[in-house]
Amino acid sequence: MYKVIKPDNKIFESADFQRDKYKFNLIFKNLSSPELELYSDEENYIICRGSKNWPTWIWTKDNFDKSKIDEIEELINMYLTDKEKDKFTSKKELYDLLIERDFVNVNKDDYFEMGFLICYKTVKPKECDVFLSKPVEEDRSILERYWYDDNMEMNGIDPITIEQAKYDVDRFLKDDKFYVLRNSNGKIVCMVSYSIVDNQAKLNHVYTPVEERRKGYAANLIYLMTNDLLERGLVPLLYTDYNYIPSNKAYINAGYEDDGFLINFSCSKVKKKVL
Repeated sequence: MYKVIKPDNKIFESADFQRDKYKFNLIFKNLSSPELELYSDEENYIICRGSKNWPTWIWTKDNFDKSKIDEIEELINMYLTDKEKDKFTSKKELYDLLIERDFVNVNKDDYFEMGFLICYKTVKPKECDVFLSKPVEEDRSILERYWYDDNMEMNGIDPITIEQAKYDVDRFLKDDKFYVLRNSNGKIVCMVSYSIVDNQAKLNHVYTPVEERRKGYAANLIYLMTNDLLERGLVPLLYTDYNYIPSNKAYINAGYEDDGFLINFSCSKVKKKVL
């Protein structure tokens, strides 16, 4: 039977979870949140959310005890809010079982394969005349446009506003974990940030404007940034659209290894019909 557990629970030290700990990197971010909601049966699964505004992560060990699915479904329902769609991340094994059982809360049309890549040693891509640097105040307007365009491309159905882009870039400029790649003329041709939890460095916000793509810039950015992280004893990793070949190729060209994918999906409360 499931129960509330603490972030230092022994299940996090189990061999099953340790094999998956990098792929489930964002669970560690959740563990430090004061709003953490964390449940487990201490053997087969962990389900947690750091905040009601964050996705809920469900870890299951490979070939987990399928009799636990009733508990997991009960917990998923506990995590549902009044939002139209609540986001979840899990292994495909669990998602397929929910669909097989026709779990009524799953939005079957809201399915996304999120690739996981990790790097232990870089591979030098074809060199470009570029250099890695921190952005400066004078870069603000171009970064706002890049960040807005990135969100339009990735989240076209629900993009951010220009005002939100300005707010986000203001945070980026104050963050010492935000970098840009410049060409020989000093123009910003790529950007990236990263976050650190324990010894893991997760790359975020990798973006190349449309007019600068297919020039090798993304691979060079990833290569330079990843080398810096490895030299500091960190394990670089990232999540990506598993089926988007161009960006994944840039990561592979810089030395990242494809370690499979997780499923992003959503669930909603079942709306009762009004008689």
